[in-house]
Amino acid sequence: MPPAKSFNLLTRVLETEPHLAAWLRRHRMEAALARIVRAHLPRLVAGQVRVTDLRNGQLELTVPSGALATAVRQRIPELLTALASHSHEFNGIRVRVQPLSASMSAPPPPSRRPPPSSTPLQALAKSLPDGPLKNAVSRLMKRH
Repeated sequence: MPPAKSFNLLTRVLETEPHLAAWLRRHRMEAALARIVRAHLPRLVAGQVRVTDLRNGQLELTVPSGALATAVRQRIPELLTALASHSHEFNGIRVRVQPLSASMSAPPPPSRRPPPSSTPLQALAKSLPDGPLKNAVSRLMKRH
């Protein structure tokens, strides 16, 4: 059954609503600029560069670390030339460092394991001859 005529496609709504249309144009422009910039950077650096602002003839790029910012800053003349060849003229490029939040960058904490069963330790302690190893296993069993 075809959709009712009262429903508009989401893209049509985004393009006709003034605020959403402006956001959509900006998003498309930033995505196009990001593709150009990333094509002229080393692969490991390119994947972490984001276009975050276009203001007063300046392009602003954001990276998560100072080392990446240095790598991008060294290539600013090359990036300006590449952008100009795609009809995007900028006076300069600013590179900002914006570290990832701790929740995004840190690995999850290790899960706590349940305490091991003492049955294997008891069997080991019974099978060992008297000596320092048997004493150590006995002390370990007492702690658990």
